[in-house]
Amino acid sequence: MYQQSPLNLTPFPILACNKLGGITGTNSCFRNTFEVTSNNFNEMMAHTLFNFFDIGLTSCQPLFLEHLNNKENFLSYLVINTKKFSVSVTINLNPDDPNEYWLLVNPCCESQIQASLVKNKLHRLNHAIKGADIGTWEYTPETELSYFSLKLKELVGIKADTPLSWHQFKALVIEKDRANFEQLTQQECKPGTRLCFEFRLNKAGKTCWFKLNSEAFLSDGEKFTITGSLIDCTEEKENILALRNAIESKNLALEAGNIGNWRAELDENQQWAWDWDARANDMFALNPTDIGHLQKWVDRLHPEDSAGVLAAVQHSLNTGDNFDKQYRTTLPSGEIKYVLGKGKVGRDKLNKISRIDGVCIDQSPVFEAQNELQKINDELEARVNLRTLELQHAKEKAEQANQTKSEFLSMMSHELRTPMNAVLGSLDLLTLSRQSPESTELIETAATSASNLVTILNDILDITKIESGKLQLEERDYSVAEAIDNVIKIFLPVAIKKGVSLSVEEDPSIPLFLEGDVLRVRQVLFNLLGNAIKFTASTNDNKGEVKLKSEVIDHNNTVYKIAFTISDNGIGIDKDTQKKLFTPFTQAQRSTTRKYGGTGLGLAICGKLVNLMGGTIKLSSTLGEGSSFRVELPFLHSKKADEHYQLSSAKVALIQLCDHQDRQLNNITNHLRTEKCQLTHYEVSKIDSAIAENDAVLLLCCNLPPHKQALLSIYQAHQLASNLLIGVQSAQISQLRTLMPQSLLLSIDPLTRNQLVTSIKKLIDQEICLALDELDTDDLVVNVMDDTRVNQQADILVVEDNPLNQKLIEKQLAALGYRCDLADDGLDGIEKWQTTDYKIILTDCHMPNLDGYNMTKKIRDMEQQDQKQAIPIVAITGAAMSGDAEYCYSTGMNDFVSKPIILKDLKKVMKKWYLDS
Repeated sequence: MYQQSPLNLTPFPILACNKLGGITGTNSCFRNTFEVTSNNFNEMMAHTLFNFFDIGLTSCQPLFLEHLNNKENFLSYLVINTKKFSVSVTINLNPDDPNEYWLLVNPCCESQIQASLVKNKLHRLNHAIKGADIGTWEYTPETELSYFSLKLKELVGIKADTPLSWHQFKALVIEKDRANFEQLTQQECKPGTRLCFEFRLNKAGKTCWFKLNSEAFLSDGEKFTITGSLIDCTEEKENILALRNAIESKNLALEAGNIGNWRAELDENQQWAWDWDARANDMFALNPTDIGHLQKWVDRLHPEDSAGVLAAVQHSLNTGDNFDKQYRTTLPSGEIKYVLGKGKVGRDKLNKISRIDGVCIDQSPVFEAQNELQKINDELEARVNLRTLELQHAKEKAEQANQTKSEFLSMMSHELRTPMNAVLGSLDLLTLSRQSPESTELIETAATSASNLVTILNDILDITKIESGKLQLEERDYSVAEAIDNVIKIFLPVAIKKGVSLSVEEDPSIPLFLEGDVLRVRQVLFNLLGNAIKFTASTNDNKGEVKLKSEVIDHNNTVYKIAFTISDNGIGIDKDTQKKLFTPFTQAQRSTTRKYGGTGLGLAICGKLVNLMGGTIKLSSTLGEGSSFRVELPFLHSKKADEHYQLSSAKVALIQLCDHQDRQLNNITNHLRTEKCQLTHYEVSKIDSAIAENDAVLLLCCNLPPHKQALLSIYQAHQLASNLLIGVQSAQISQLRTLMPQSLLLSIDPLTRNQLVTSIKKLIDQEICLALDELDTDDLVVNVMDDTRVNQQADILVVEDNPLNQKLIEKQLAALGYRCDLADDGLDGIEKWQTTDYKIILTDCHMPNLDGYNMTKKIRDMEQQDQKQAIPIVAITGAAMSGDAEYCYSTGMNDFVSKPIILKDLKKVMKKWYLDS
């Protein structure tokens, strides 16, 4: 039996199509409903039959496919054989074939289509209004009902969910502008009446302008209703006001200077049309009706200047060059005026000359004054003026130079006296202590520091000498290795304190001695290495690292060219700051100076010194990633006949207890071989032979924990060996000193060439070898001058940001019999002062976050407010410049003690201000 298809069995008009939109068939109900035959749709696309009103566009294949995939139903016109039907279309998948759609097409009323069109148009209109930033509103005075669109609430700064009545809306308006709203509800306001006005209201702390449009009509029930729109016109209003102010300012300025305006423009016949304002008209004594008549102005020109002026005008109109002419004009009264005319040519869109605008300035008073002065005595006046000008310039230069010098000395005082305070203060304390090998080494190191810092203190004025060409360089033999070791010794404790890794890499091919200015070389390295450590820090995620590398980059029979590279992974420097970094008194940012300190002179001096020595200095840096300074300097060969090698012919054994970094091991090996010693590598199992056969044995242990027991065994077996030197990490020295008190230890991080050679030389010569890292000021023994207060609670507050100075002054006070608490800056100082009853405050003046001066002012204000007794506050300052002491007193401080602090000075000021209760 013949089986009918499911499509024909459906009692509804169905149009079937595939997923590409091609018509695959219709059922009989569809053909009967729309009076078509099945052949009408052969090879047709379904989208050609429909117009979609819910999106407002005529159908195309992509839109039709979008309807198939995303919509369940839509309204449309169905066009078949020029006949148009209003239809409602419902989309379903063929239950037997998922690749085919069934479109249920039912006729519908025309009113449904029209309603859909209206809804769609209203939807688009609403979007258009929102896109144009137009708010809408409606108000019925009789019922006091109002409506405000979401866009209007947004424009006036009201949240969308906030209720808003007509009275609340008016309350937002500035009081002076509320009267405008009364017009909307006045009795003479009738249906069809339109009103438009501007008003102001405050939104987010700013006064904004709005334009309101309205129209009255009768709504349902014949109720008088007003509807309208609202537009934010703040920007337009501000521009108009700014333009009005600019025009008014221009007119006032022109009027005050008696400056006239004139202009000319090509008309439609390509003829020049002239015009000028009343001021210009009065300047030439013309009648008001003469404005714009060029010949009237030409008639006023002085006969001797007329041709030149007209030629200059014509030249500007022909070439586009600016008009600039000084000329005379003759008034009807016979008076001659001197006029300066200036004009600028304008061009049209085709870049053709189309207008000229200019001014005319009456300079007659100037010429009259000049003529009068010339009559008195032209030559004498010129000489007096010239001499006066020279004296004035000389005076200004002298004042500027003196001011620069004063600022220079004032800023440098604190930075240089801070390390001097630590060094000389340590030496001062050590004079009170028992002399042990450790303290002897400390004195040597401190003496080296003092020598360097005194040199820098004496050289801070070098920048002035350099700029004036008066700085003289020394040329004498010196050791590059010794200069590097000297700088490393100074900064190693600072690096350890900050948790920054400091490493050194020295080229063994650098000669023992070269000829140059060692003070200047050391000064450059001191500044660069100091900056690198200052601007580098260790965090949980990143270990701070600073490295000093020296290498030979070129040499001949006369000159060695040495490169010093100081690199770090610190804060880095941005590109703009790099351009001006070698300018005096320049640092990266104000916040950098505040946080890290410094004057910004170090790099300026470095740059100038390097240039004087015939070298170059280069910077490579990325903000947040670190910096690298590379200094290349030429040095002459040493004039010494023979170089002196400290380890010449000495037998030295090198033993590795654990695996070392290849670079470090190679450096040690190369340095020892460069010293002409007989170097032999031994296995650790052969240590007995090494000790017996060599003058010195260097045992390297870079990682203590896994080799601790082996090292203890070696120590116990060779405790009496006087030629065994153990190289370990600095962090492990204290532990090993306890475990192996008789051992000789050497820090290998960093290990300079000079320290390596000197340590082995001392070992061979049977001198005590002590690493700098072993020194600890906590173990210093001082003679307490007054022990009555030692066990008491601290009643002195010291405010100081420098850790070394903190430790120093704490020990100095202890030496005098006092105990103190420490604060890192002014903010910390105020907090501690508020919680503890101190008898005296000693404070540094220059600190980050809050300096000593401002801390004192705040404390004095709080004392006065709380009616507390004033605590003595003593400044610790360089006091290098006149006026510093006066400034300390002006901030409320009682006294000051100068850096570097000497015990007798500290004792004197404490005796004066410390009062026992």
